[in-house]
Amino acid sequence: MYYENLCVFGECHFIGGVMKKMLLNEKGSILVMAAAIVLAIISAVSAWSLVGMVSNSEIQTQYDHDAIQEELLLRSEALRSHYAIEQNSTYPPPPREVSILDETGGRQTVYEIKNKKEQRFVTIFLGQAGEQAIAVKSFIEAKRGRPRSILYTSPVKRLTERLIRNESLAQYQYFSNFEKSENEEGNPNELVKFWGPDVLNGPVHSNDDIYIQHAGGGNNNNRPTFYSMVTTAGRAREFGSNQPYKEAYPNTWQEVFRGGLQESIDNVQEIIFNPDAEELKANAQWVGNGHDIVYAKINGGAIQLMYGDIVSLGTQEFEVYSWYPANHDEVMDVIDNGGNWFEDTDNIWTNEIVIYDTIWTDGGALSAGASSAYWVNDAELWIEGNISNKMTWGCADTIFITNDITYTNTTIGDWPDGFTGQYDPQTNEPIYNPENANPSDFFGLVSEQKIIIRYKHRDPFEDFVKQDWNCNGVYIYGAYAAMAEGDIGLYGNEACHYDGIFTFQYHHWHGSTPSFDSISPYTGNDTTYTYIDLHKYIFPPSISYSPPALNGFKLHGNNPVPAYGTCGYPSESIAYATSYPNNGPNYAVPYGTDYPWYNPVWPESAEDLVGERGTLHIYGAIAQRRRGYIHRSGTDPFNHPNNEWDIQDYHYDGTHSLNGAGTGYDKDYSYDNRLLYVQPPYYPQVYEGWGEVTTSSFSRKAWSYKSPGDW
Repeated sequence: MYYENLCVFGECHFIGGVMKKMLLNEKGSILVMAAAIVLAIISAVSAWSLVGMVSNSEIQTQYDHDAIQEELLLRSEALRSHYAIEQNSTYPPPPREVSILDETGGRQTVYEIKNKKEQRFVTIFLGQAGEQAIAVKSFIEAKRGRPRSILYTSPVKRLTERLIRNESLAQYQYFSNFEKSENEEGNPNELVKFWGPDVLNGPVHSNDDIYIQHAGGGNNNNRPTFYSMVTTAGRAREFGSNQPYKEAYPNTWQEVFRGGLQESIDNVQEIIFNPDAEELKANAQWVGNGHDIVYAKINGGAIQLMYGDIVSLGTQEFEVYSWYPANHDEVMDVIDNGGNWFEDTDNIWTNEIVIYDTIWTDGGALSAGASSAYWVNDAELWIEGNISNKMTWGCADTIFITNDITYTNTTIGDWPDGFTGQYDPQTNEPIYNPENANPSDFFGLVSEQKIIIRYKHRDPFEDFVKQDWNCNGVYIYGAYAAMAEGDIGLYGNEACHYDGIFTFQYHHWHGSTPSFDSISPYTGNDTTYTYIDLHKYIFPPSISYSPPALNGFKLHGNNPVPAYGTCGYPSESIAYATSYPNNGPNYAVPYGTDYPWYNPVWPESAEDLVGERGTLHIYGAIAQRRRGYIHRSGTDPFNHPNNEWDIQDYHYDGTHSLNGAGTGYDKDYSYDNRLLYVQPPYYPQVYEGWGEVTTSSFSRKAWSYKSPGDW
């Protein structure tokens, strides 16, 4: 047997000699023809199958390309939606189209992307508070065809979901941009430091060097205690030596920084402090327009308002005498001896003072819902109360805290996050009791200027009774942000005094002479003596009015050290009080007193002043551009130059401490860990920066594919 090649319809086969004989045989030709036809059919079917396979392969390739292209576009859309939400979290990112032409320009593919968003709770804190996030869904599909013709939809569709969570200022117990004090222009080395009594159990961050002072007592051998991570874009330094703290105390620094310390040498970067209240303004209810003060008292969800308007009563003249009585006894001593100080003393000056008063009107009531926000744009905000549900107040001006701010569902003095006050002895981690966590109440207070704990005030809700609630400790719950940035172009080197700070009112206290009732030296009738100091002192105080210009007349500062820890009535010169008529060549002059209305409840005797005001208990978070004072020594040299009483230049001559005690509050700061997961409505955001690049204020929690049917 032998083989030869036979080619049929282009396909070559090997056939044997028997087959060749059949072909040569006339009778076998029919069978051969039948076989040939069968072979032809098989070949045709095979050819068409190959054509179909090639065609199907091209379509599948297009679909594969769609899938790859859609994934790339969705990945870029995730970043785009992230930044879009940052710019305006109220609206979802707008849709977009991406059009692609093939190399010949004969076919066009259009990828259409649509977005929508929803609020989501993605984790649970102690079984109580869910972590707030925004879920952005992005849906994409492809349409294909020739340009300017009907586009046919590809069956390839994809859907992704991006979870992003707001990073707010409330995520730090203590956040400051500058650690140097508001007196930086007069003393660059005047720092606000942490010291022995300071205990902080939440995360702390500063963009500046932070300073640790071993002084003041406390429970850690005169050292502060930090139970959570402390980060600084500078260094932690020992106050006084300026030496890096880890280097100064290589074996014991962990006893201060029990939750850890990371510094610039650990690649800690600056967190760009550039928050704003634009979202709060856009979504809040505006109150108090056209007034100078908005006073809000909150009781759960019920808010009572009073509006204050500061009005001028005109200029009034006050004759300044070389001697003037300060109380009823001094009046009677002179009158009983036949004297009349208006006639027997020298008139040494005439004060011309513009008198102001605050007119209060009822501002009505507000009813807060489950989540509420309020904005005061043209006035100071005074605020206090007990908060229910989620609430944020903001103000374009300074905010004064007039009394405690607490939560309805947290007993005052307890921790709203369920913290027990105990720490795990092995890990230093705080121990929580979930059953004690507050599931509902959150408060935010945002100022575009400063936040100040008020000293005393006359309460318009209570018939103008003088209130001193804040002078025996204060309880404050919630998140607080003071955001102002002093304008260097406007204020020069004094711009530091205009930065946002969280602090207390009336650092430099002076006694002044209260009004009193006695009789008139002219008529013997009962009369009320008011504005006593304006008859004893020259205002405004000026060095040009002091000796020899006015023959012995002295200004605010004058020794000896007064009995009540400050200058001013009744710590005045005994020689002056007994020197009537004091019109000889050598005056026995008074000393001390407040500048009119510098004391919030002027005039107030030194007997009634309060320097040490108890403990400031904070359960929450504080963010401020420049770190504000919570306690003052009363003897710092910049604010207390010799014989200069000039509040416009921040000089408050005199002594403002007694037996080493100063003014202000001890600190008791506890973080509310719920704020890591839930922030007050529209609370300002923070931005993290690497070099010159600013990233989003939202953290990326997850990005995943979903079934397109979930759209």
